[in-house]
Amino acid sequence: MRVVVTGAGGQTGSLVVQKLLENGINTTAVVRSEVSKNKLAEQLGAKAAVNIILADIMKPETLGPAFVDMDALVIVTSAMPRLLKSSLVGVILTKVFTLGFVSKKPSFYFDDGQSPEMVDWMGQRNQIDASKAAGLKHVVLVSSMAGTKPDHFLNSQMDNIVLWKRKAECYLVASGLPYTIIHPGGLLPHFGDRNPAPGGRRRLYAGTDDSLMDDGQNHSLVPREDVAAICVASLLEPQLSQGRSFDLGSGPEGEPCTVSLKDLLEPLQGSNSQYTKEQAEFKGGKKIRSCPCGEQ
Repeated sequence: MRVVVTGAGGQTGSLVVQKLLENGINTTAVVRSEVSKNKLAEQLGAKAAVNIILADIMKPETLGPAFVDMDALVIVTSAMPRLLKSSLVGVILTKVFTLGFVSKKPSFYFDDGQSPEMVDWMGQRNQIDASKAAGLKHVVLVSSMAGTKPDHFLNSQMDNIVLWKRKAECYLVASGLPYTIIHPGGLLPHFGDRNPAPGGRRRLYAGTDDSLMDDGQNHSLVPREDVAAICVASLLEPQLSQGRSFDLGSGPEGEPCTVSLKDLLEPLQGSNSQYTKEQAEFKGGKKIRSCPCGEQ
């Protein structure tokens, strides 16, 4: 199997590359800059049998060479929000003057040309088109929970990032490509958190349409390493993973660990996350119907 990984320079993407290599899979890692290329090479080590190439998902002409002779793609690209530090003043003052009874969220922004609409919709669409042109046999897309929650913080404060991801998911489902769509919850460790969150130490849970966010069991967080492991398992067991779209969360450390993709997906009894026409046609407004109109 020959697999290309986009977004390979990120925290989760680099773990996907590492897991693929550990399984002896021929891997090509796509990064956007020389800095990311050098960082990934250093992280993987000199003996890592990986081909690291530069390409920009916003420039379709650069993707073609990366997809030649590949069998599968793992998409781990995502827009990266940046904290607007001046907004922290309002967060602190609100907490002080309301004695903690009212909370205010900080504000975020995206670099020019790196908005969710550009990266999570157009950039993913470019990758899906390149996959179809290259005749890939499997696309694994790492998306996010909160795709059915327009008012969730990730959407209301971060330019509808998950709604744009959901639009890309609809495009992938409609493309005719064999696919697996994974919606992780909050990724551990969080960006900038120095506390490790190793994989393989928690029971993993699968759900659909943000059910893990609403079950009251605190299953909406998941280690990045476990997400990477499920991506690789999905490639290795396509008979279980293809045509599936599901949420991925975890319990606390200490519970019996999930031992297989089959065990993870079995409780879903074949159900998948569902998509609506409104999600597929999302254009950036805040109002979007979240009830499903048909299972894909």
